[in-house]
Formats: sequence, structure tokens, C-alpha cells
Amino acid sequence: MIDSQGAVVVDLLQLRYFVQVVDLRSFTKAAAALHIAQPAITRHVHLLEDELGVQLLYRHSRGAEPTEAGRQLRMGAQAIFRLLEQTRADVIASSAVVSGSLRIGFPPSMGDLLLGDVIGTFRSRHPNVELSLQEGYSHAMRDALLGDRLDLAFITGQDVNPLLVTTHLYDEQIWLMEPPAADGAPRRKKRYQLADVASRDLIQPSRANTLRQMLDDQAARQKLTLKVVVEAEALHLIKDLVRRGVGSHLSPYSAVVRGIERGAFIGGPVAGLSVSRFLVRRVDRPVSLALTRFQDILTARLAEIHQTAKGAVVLPGPADGSRQRSRRR
Repeated sequence: MIDSQGAVVVDLLQLRYFVQVVDLRSFTKAAAALHIAQPAITRHVHLLEDELGVQLLYRHSRGAEPTEAGRQLRMGAQAIFRLLEQTRADVIASSAVVSGSLRIGFPPSMGDLLLGDVIGTFRSRHPNVELSLQEGYSHAMRDALLGDRLDLAFITGQDVNPLLVTTHLYDEQIWLMEPPAADGAPRRKKRYQLADVASRDLIQPSRANTLRQMLDDQAARQKLTLKVVVEAEALHLIKDLVRRGVGSHLSPYSAVVRGIERGAFIGGPVAGLSVSRFLVRRVDRPVSLALTRFQDILTARLAEIHQTAKGAVVLPGPADGSRQRSRRR
């Protein structure tokens, strides 16, 4: 496009499509990642080349590779996108009142020790923000982010996707939660080996659950089989079944520790078992002030838990914590 001064004006949408093709080295993959038809993305890239008057991509049977001009444009485009995102954030931050909406996804195994406290604090400080909380497995959270049905999601295990920014939040131990003592006598925290767990009747989520898959894989590596006698997804139901003596339950520390500390259950960590939690958002969506404030409260609460968890929750080191995987890498 040529403006009234005769200068070439580049469309931002065309730039985004072009960068996606370069990063994935394929028109087909770029179209699938962006959820648009391939002819549309091809047409926009052709228009971009026509407007700039240079060839940006080498097309071949295996996909596409950037020319030298294409590599230069990609570097410039990434800088433009970063500037746009920062400018949006600065404009939003200029408002004295945090408002709008925030859609957050989280896995069933994330307990109230973290999420409940963070949501409660956030609501008390920012009552003008409308919150939508959605529970689901990690793959469903990823799909909801890509489908623009969530703004932010907690997932178990790292999921590398060029359209997502993934930040390592923390690692936490896996604990076994067992029924309380029949005589009601208090029990000290116990420690378990995976072989101890294999002898228990367990109540766990289905095999679609990321944590369940990890536990089954770990048991298989030790030539053990976990005896799951009941499959249930809702954490409150699982706790009720454990309380009734139906079985025991493996879950992250944050999901079960409060019940164990109160004496409603007995339990403790399983040696060698832990789970990694990540915070994920779309790379091409502006970071709202509400999202920034939520992350501030989350970071502060994680630091508090880390101080009191006695090794059950481990925060990433500076290099790891700042590592973010997205299409900008």
C-alpha cells in the first residue's frame, strides 16, 4: 500500500502472517497455527512482497525459507511487535483503575493453597475486574488459549508452541494422601517410596490427565503398576472418597497439604516425584493491566509458599525462570 506521500505502508496483519510462515518454514503449518485458510495467508504474503518490491521467501516442495530480505524483515517485524505490545501495556497502565476481564484456566490438581489465595487477594484489590475461571486438563487449556477462549492458563509440564509464551512458575512434590487414622489419633507427616504407593488402592483422574500419565510412566520405569481402583476428576470428590476410606490419592503438595496439616488426612511426599507448573499466554495478545496485577500477586504468593513449604515447592533459578518459549525465539 502507498500512502499520500508515496511511502510504502506495510499492513501489520500481513507482517504477522509472514513471520509465522518464516518461523514454521511452511505456509500449510502457518495457516493451521493461525486457524485461517492457506490461500488467504499465501495471498497476504504475495501482497507484502509486491508492496515491498522484493522476494521474501524461497518456495520449495518442503515448504518455504526466508531470503536475506526476508530475514531482515522478520527481525524488524519482531521489534515492531514488541514495541506495539509495550505501548499497549503502557497505555493500559496509565489508567488508575484496574478493570476489564480476565479468563484463567487451571488444572484440577491445583489446590486452593495457591490459586484460591491468589484469586481472593486479587478480587479484594481489584473488584472492577470480571474473572472467569475454567478448570481443565493441560491440553484443553492450550487449545482454549489458541482459540482465544482464555487469557492465561496454568499447565502441568511444558508445552512448546510458537503462538504461546510459557513461563516456568515452580516445581512441587507429589504427596500421597491417605484416610485418617481409625481412632482419630493425630499422625505425623509420613514419607513414602513409589513401591509403598503401588501397594495402595488409589483414586486418581483418568489417563487423559497429564499428572496421571506422568505417574504411570514413572511407575513403569521402576517396573511397578499403580492400582487405581476409582477414577474421578473433581478434587473435592476425590478427597471425600479418601476420607471415607475408599482409597488413597497422589496429588501435588499444594492440593492436599492443608487437609493433611489439619489432620483430616495423613500423608506426605513420595520420594523422587515432583511436577512442574507453567504459566502460559498468547504471544500475540496485549498484556492487560489486570493480567499484570494478577501475575504480581501470584509471584508474591509463590514466594510466601516457597518460604514455608520446607522444600515441597521449589522456584526456578534466575536463568530458568526468565526462560520463555514463544515464536519470538
